[in-house]
Amino acid sequence: MDRLCFGTSTFVAGRLRPEKESEPGMAALHAAVSAGVRLVHSNPKLGTQWAVRRVLDSASTADVSHLVKAEVPLGADLATMRSRIMLAIEESCTNLGVDQLRAVTVEIDLKRTQDQALLVNSQAVMEFYANAAEVVRGSGRVSQVIAYCHSPAHLAAASLAEDVHGVAAQYNVAEPWPALFLDDIERRGLQFVGMSPLRRGTLAAHPSGAADLTPLRWVVTEPRISSVVITMSSPRHLRQVIKAVRSPLEAPSVHELASAWLNAQHRHASPEGTGWSPADRLLSSYLPAQEDPRD
Repeated sequence: MDRLCFGTSTFVAGRLRPEKESEPGMAALHAAVSAGVRLVHSNPKLGTQWAVRRVLDSASTADVSHLVKAEVPLGADLATMRSRIMLAIEESCTNLGVDQLRAVTVEIDLKRTQDQALLVNSQAVMEFYANAAEVVRGSGRVSQVIAYCHSPAHLAAASLAEDVHGVAAQYNVAEPWPALFLDDIERRGLQFVGMSPLRRGTLAAHPSGAADLTPLRWVVTEPRISSVVITMSSPRHLRQVIKAVRSPLEAPSVHELASAWLNAQHRHASPEGTGWSPADRLLSSYLPAQEDPRD
Protein backbone atom coordinates (compact mmCIF):
# COMPACT_ATOMS: atom_id res chain seq x y z
CA MET A 1 0.00 0.00 0.00
CA ASP A 2 2.91 2.35 0.58
CA ARG A 3 3.66 2.30 -3.17
CA LEU A 4 0.10 2.98 -4.29
CA CYS A 5 -0.55 6.54 -5.44
CA PHE A 6 -4.11 7.71 -6.06
CA GLY A 7 -4.43 9.27 -9.52
CA THR A 8 -7.04 11.97 -9.98
CA SER A 9 -7.18 12.87 -13.67
CA THR A 10 -10.68 11.47 -14.24
CA PHE A 11 -11.87 10.30 -10.82
CA VAL A 12 -14.48 13.08 -10.63
CA ALA A 13 -15.99 15.69 -12.92
CA GLY A 14 -13.27 17.87 -14.40
CA ARG A 15 -11.84 19.07 -17.68
CA LEU A 16 -11.53 15.59 -19.19
CA ARG A 17 -14.88 14.23 -17.95
CA PRO A 18 -17.12 17.23 -17.23
CA GLU A 19 -20.31 15.17 -17.02
CA LYS A 20 -18.94 12.48 -14.71
CA GLU A 21 -20.69 11.77 -11.43
CA SER A 22 -18.23 12.78 -8.73
CA GLU A 23 -19.49 10.96 -5.64
CA PRO A 24 -18.12 7.46 -6.48
CA GLY A 25 -14.64 8.81 -7.15
CA MET A 26 -14.65 10.87 -3.96
CA ALA A 27 -15.79 7.81 -2.03
CA ALA A 28 -12.92 5.86 -3.59
CA LEU A 29 -10.36 8.43 -2.44
CA HIS A 30 -11.84 8.48 1.05
CA ALA A 31 -11.69 4.68 1.20
CA ALA A 32 -8.14 4.69 -0.17
CA VAL A 33 -6.95 7.05 2.55
CA SER A 34 -8.70 4.92 5.16
CA ALA A 35 -6.92 1.86 3.74
CA GLY A 36 -3.50 3.49 4.08
CA VAL A 37 -2.87 5.26 0.77
CA ARG A 38 -0.81 8.34 1.56
CA LEU A 39 0.14 9.70 -1.86
CA VAL A 40 -2.06 11.58 -4.34
CA HIS A 41 -1.11 12.73 -7.85
CA SER A 42 -3.01 15.63 -9.42
CA ASN A 43 -2.79 18.18 -12.20
CA PRO A 44 -4.12 21.70 -11.55
CA LYS A 45 -5.05 22.03 -15.23
CA LEU A 46 -7.54 19.15 -15.06
CA GLY A 47 -9.93 20.71 -12.57
CA THR A 48 -10.17 17.82 -10.09
CA GLN A 49 -8.15 19.16 -7.17
CA TRP A 50 -11.31 20.59 -5.63
CA ALA A 51 -12.51 17.06 -4.94
CA VAL A 52 -9.16 15.99 -3.49
CA ARG A 53 -9.30 18.82 -0.96
CA ARG A 54 -12.92 18.15 -0.06
CA VAL A 55 -12.22 14.47 0.61
CA LEU A 56 -9.03 15.03 2.57
CA ASP A 57 -10.63 17.77 4.66
CA SER A 58 -13.47 15.41 5.58
CA ALA A 59 -11.07 12.55 6.27
CA SER A 60 -9.04 14.73 8.65
CA THR A 61 -5.83 13.05 7.53
CA ALA A 62 -2.77 15.24 7.86
CA ASP A 63 -0.10 12.88 6.53
CA VAL A 64 -1.20 12.63 2.88
CA SER A 65 1.47 13.87 0.46
CA HIS A 66 0.92 15.39 -2.96
CA LEU A 67 2.58 14.96 -6.33
CA VAL A 68 1.45 17.60 -8.81
CA LYS A 69 2.15 17.92 -12.51
CA ALA A 70 3.65 20.91 -14.30
CA GLU A 71 3.87 20.96 -18.11
CA VAL A 72 6.34 23.13 -20.02
CA PRO A 73 7.22 23.12 -23.74
CA LEU A 74 10.74 21.99 -24.57
CA GLY A 75 12.68 25.01 -25.76
CA ALA A 76 10.74 27.50 -23.64
CA ASP A 77 12.87 30.29 -22.20
CA LEU A 78 13.61 30.31 -18.48
CA ALA A 79 11.03 33.00 -17.77
CA THR A 80 8.28 30.94 -19.40
CA MET A 81 9.42 27.80 -17.61
CA ARG A 82 9.48 29.57 -14.26
CA SER A 83 6.05 31.07 -14.86
CA ARG A 84 4.45 27.74 -15.77
CA ILE A 85 6.02 25.75 -12.97
CA MET A 86 5.34 28.36 -10.30
CA LEU A 87 1.74 28.68 -11.49
CA ALA A 88 1.27 24.92 -11.15
CA ILE A 89 2.77 24.99 -7.65
CA GLU A 90 0.79 28.00 -6.43
CA GLU A 91 -2.50 26.82 -7.93
CA SER A 92 -2.04 23.36 -6.47
CA CYS A 93 -1.20 24.62 -2.99
CA THR A 94 -4.25 26.88 -3.07
CA ASN A 95 -6.61 24.27 -4.53
CA LEU A 96 -5.42 21.53 -2.18
CA GLY A 97 -5.20 23.74 0.89
CA VAL A 98 -1.57 22.88 1.65
CA ASP A 99 1.65 24.82 2.13
CA GLN A 100 4.06 22.16 0.90
CA LEU A 101 4.11 19.56 -1.87
CA ARG A 102 6.07 16.35 -1.82
CA ALA A 103 7.03 16.57 -5.49
CA VAL A 104 6.39 18.26 -8.79
CA THR A 105 6.23 15.94 -11.78
CA VAL A 106 7.68 18.02 -14.62
CA GLU A 107 6.57 16.96 -18.09
CA ILE A 108 7.61 18.19 -21.51
CA ASP A 109 4.51 19.58 -23.21
CA LEU A 110 4.80 17.82 -26.57
CA LYS A 111 1.93 19.61 -28.30
CA ARG A 112 3.29 23.07 -27.49
CA THR A 113 6.93 22.33 -28.27
CA GLN A 114 7.51 24.41 -31.39
CA ASP A 115 10.89 23.02 -32.44
CA GLN A 116 10.20 19.31 -32.86
CA ALA A 117 13.89 18.60 -33.48
CA LEU A 118 14.56 19.33 -29.82
CA LEU A 119 12.57 16.24 -28.87
CA VAL A 120 15.38 14.02 -30.11
CA ASN A 121 18.13 16.24 -28.69
CA SER A 122 19.24 14.53 -25.48
CA GLN A 123 21.31 17.50 -24.34
CA ALA A 124 18.31 19.81 -24.66
CA VAL A 125 16.17 17.36 -22.71
CA MET A 126 18.75 17.04 -19.92
CA GLU A 127 19.08 20.82 -19.65
CA PHE A 128 15.29 21.16 -19.61
CA TYR A 129 14.97 18.94 -16.55
CA ALA A 130 17.98 20.49 -14.81
CA ASN A 131 16.51 23.98 -15.27
CA ALA A 132 13.10 22.77 -14.12
CA ALA A 133 14.64 21.27 -10.99
CA GLU A 134 16.30 24.60 -10.20
CA VAL A 135 12.98 26.43 -10.56
CA VAL A 136 11.16 23.94 -8.35
CA ARG A 137 13.88 24.03 -5.72
CA GLY A 138 13.74 27.82 -5.70
CA SER A 139 10.02 27.79 -4.90
CA GLY A 140 10.69 26.70 -1.33
CA ARG A 141 7.44 24.73 -1.33
CA VAL A 142 8.43 21.42 -2.90
CA SER A 143 10.65 18.63 -1.58
CA GLN A 144 11.40 16.73 -4.78
CA VAL A 145 11.45 16.94 -8.58
CA ILE A 146 10.28 14.01 -10.70
CA ALA A 147 10.98 14.06 -14.45
CA TYR A 148 8.14 12.60 -16.49
CA CYS A 149 9.67 10.99 -19.59
CA HIS A 150 8.04 10.17 -22.92
CA SER A 151 10.72 7.83 -24.23
CA PRO A 152 13.90 5.92 -23.38
CA ALA A 153 16.04 8.77 -24.68
CA HIS A 154 14.24 11.26 -22.47
CA LEU A 155 14.55 9.00 -19.44
CA ALA A 156 18.25 8.48 -20.08
CA ALA A 157 18.77 12.24 -20.34
CA ALA A 158 16.61 13.08 -17.32
CA SER A 159 18.51 10.63 -15.12
CA LEU A 160 21.65 12.71 -15.73
CA ALA A 161 20.02 16.05 -14.89
CA GLU A 162 21.25 17.73 -11.74
CA ASP A 163 18.89 17.85 -8.72
CA VAL A 164 16.30 15.50 -10.22
CA HIS A 165 15.15 13.06 -7.54
CA GLY A 166 13.38 10.57 -9.77
CA VAL A 167 11.90 9.75 -13.14
CA ALA A 168 8.40 8.78 -14.21
CA ALA A 169 6.95 7.20 -17.32
CA GLN A 170 4.00 5.20 -18.52
CA TYR A 171 4.76 1.67 -17.40
CA ASN A 172 2.52 -1.26 -18.29
CA VAL A 173 2.53 -4.53 -20.21
CA ALA A 174 1.90 -2.64 -23.46
CA GLU A 175 4.87 -0.28 -22.92
CA PRO A 176 7.21 -2.04 -20.50
CA TRP A 177 10.46 -0.41 -21.65
CA PRO A 178 11.17 1.40 -18.34
CA ALA A 179 11.97 -2.01 -16.82
CA LEU A 180 15.17 -1.97 -18.85
CA PHE A 181 16.30 1.12 -16.92
CA LEU A 182 15.58 -0.01 -13.38
CA ASP A 183 19.13 -1.18 -12.68
CA ASP A 184 20.49 2.18 -13.83
CA ILE A 185 17.84 4.11 -11.90
CA GLU A 186 18.72 2.21 -8.74
CA ARG A 187 22.46 2.79 -9.20
CA ARG A 188 21.86 6.52 -9.47
CA GLY A 189 19.76 6.56 -6.31
CA LEU A 190 16.66 7.78 -8.14
CA GLN A 191 13.01 6.96 -7.67
CA PHE A 192 10.85 5.52 -10.42
CA VAL A 193 7.16 6.41 -10.61
CA GLY A 194 5.08 4.18 -12.87
CA MET A 195 2.13 5.86 -14.59
CA SER A 196 -0.92 4.39 -16.38
CA PRO A 197 -0.41 0.77 -15.27
CA LEU A 198 -3.69 -0.18 -16.95
CA ARG A 199 -3.26 2.23 -19.89
CA ARG A 200 -6.33 4.24 -18.93
CA GLY A 201 -8.36 1.09 -18.39
CA THR A 202 -7.79 -0.49 -21.79
CA LEU A 203 -5.57 -3.22 -20.34
CA ALA A 204 -8.19 -4.14 -17.76
CA ALA A 205 -10.95 -4.86 -20.28
CA HIS A 206 -12.19 -8.46 -20.32
CA PRO A 207 -14.71 -10.09 -22.72
CA SER A 208 -16.90 -11.05 -19.77
CA GLY A 209 -17.20 -7.41 -18.74
CA ALA A 210 -15.34 -8.00 -15.49
CA ALA A 211 -12.11 -6.09 -14.90
CA ASP A 212 -8.92 -8.10 -15.26
CA LEU A 213 -6.18 -6.48 -13.18
CA THR A 214 -3.46 -9.00 -14.03
CA PRO A 215 -1.54 -6.20 -15.85
CA LEU A 216 -1.44 -4.27 -12.56
CA ARG A 217 -0.10 -7.36 -10.78
CA TRP A 218 2.71 -7.38 -13.34
CA VAL A 219 3.57 -3.74 -12.67
CA VAL A 220 3.84 -4.15 -8.88
CA THR A 221 6.05 -7.22 -9.26
CA GLU A 222 9.14 -5.01 -9.44
CA PRO A 223 10.06 -3.78 -5.91
CA ARG A 224 12.26 -0.96 -7.25
CA ILE A 225 9.19 0.94 -8.43
CA SER A 226 8.74 3.66 -5.82
CA SER A 227 5.13 4.50 -6.64
CA VAL A 228 2.40 3.30 -8.99
CA VAL A 229 -0.12 5.97 -9.99
CA ILE A 230 -3.58 4.68 -10.83
CA THR A 231 -6.92 6.48 -11.00
CA MET A 232 -9.68 4.73 -9.05
CA SER A 233 -13.26 5.73 -9.75
CA SER A 234 -15.26 3.85 -7.11
CA PRO A 235 -14.78 1.98 -3.82
CA ARG A 236 -15.29 -1.30 -5.71
CA HIS A 237 -12.52 -0.37 -8.12
CA LEU A 238 -10.29 0.48 -5.16
CA ARG A 239 -10.89 -2.94 -3.59
CA GLN A 240 -9.95 -4.63 -6.86
CA VAL A 241 -6.76 -2.59 -7.09
CA ILE A 242 -5.75 -3.34 -3.50
CA LYS A 243 -6.31 -7.05 -4.09
CA ALA A 244 -4.13 -6.90 -7.21
CA VAL A 245 -1.22 -5.03 -5.62
CA ARG A 246 -1.16 -7.55 -2.78
CA SER A 247 -0.69 -10.46 -5.20
CA PRO A 248 2.15 -9.56 -7.62
CA LEU A 249 3.23 -11.90 -10.40
CA GLU A 250 6.52 -13.74 -10.59
CA ALA A 251 9.47 -11.34 -10.93
CA PRO A 252 11.26 -12.93 -13.94
CA SER A 253 8.45 -11.85 -16.27
CA VAL A 254 9.32 -8.15 -15.93
CA HIS A 255 12.62 -7.93 -17.79
CA GLU A 256 11.64 -10.66 -20.25
CA LEU A 257 8.52 -8.82 -21.36
CA ALA A 258 10.35 -5.52 -21.67
CA SER A 259 13.07 -7.10 -23.80
CA ALA A 260 10.51 -8.86 -26.00
CA TRP A 261 8.63 -5.59 -26.49
CA LEU A 262 11.79 -3.81 -27.59
CA ASN A 263 12.72 -6.55 -30.04
CA ALA A 264 9.25 -6.58 -31.59
CA GLN A 265 8.98 -2.86 -32.35
CA HIS A 266 9.20 -1.41 -35.83
CA ARG A 267 11.86 1.21 -36.42
CA HIS A 268 9.32 3.79 -37.55
CA ALA A 269 6.78 4.40 -34.82
CA SER A 270 3.59 6.23 -35.75
CA PRO A 271 3.28 9.91 -34.76
CA GLU A 272 1.55 10.61 -31.45
CA GLY A 273 -0.59 13.44 -32.74
CA THR A 274 2.18 16.01 -32.38
CA GLY A 275 4.16 15.51 -35.56
CA TRP A 276 6.86 13.82 -33.47
CA SER A 277 7.39 10.12 -33.91
CA PRO A 278 9.13 8.69 -30.83
CA ALA A 279 11.50 6.53 -32.86
CA ASP A 280 14.11 7.03 -30.16
CA ARG A 281 12.20 4.46 -28.12
CA LEU A 282 13.81 1.90 -30.41
CA LEU A 283 17.44 3.00 -30.47
CA SER A 284 19.60 0.67 -28.42
CA SER A 285 22.18 3.42 -27.89
CA TYR A 286 19.73 5.12 -25.53
CA LEU A 287 19.30 2.02 -23.38
CA PRO A 288 21.58 1.15 -20.46
CA ALA A 289 23.91 -1.77 -20.98
CA GLN A 290 22.28 -5.04 -20.04
CA GLU A 291 24.08 -7.92 -18.37
CA ASP A 292 24.42 -11.14 -20.34
CA PRO A 293 21.78 -13.49 -18.85
CA ARG A 294 24.25 -16.34 -19.25
CA ASP A 295 26.73 -14.76 -16.80
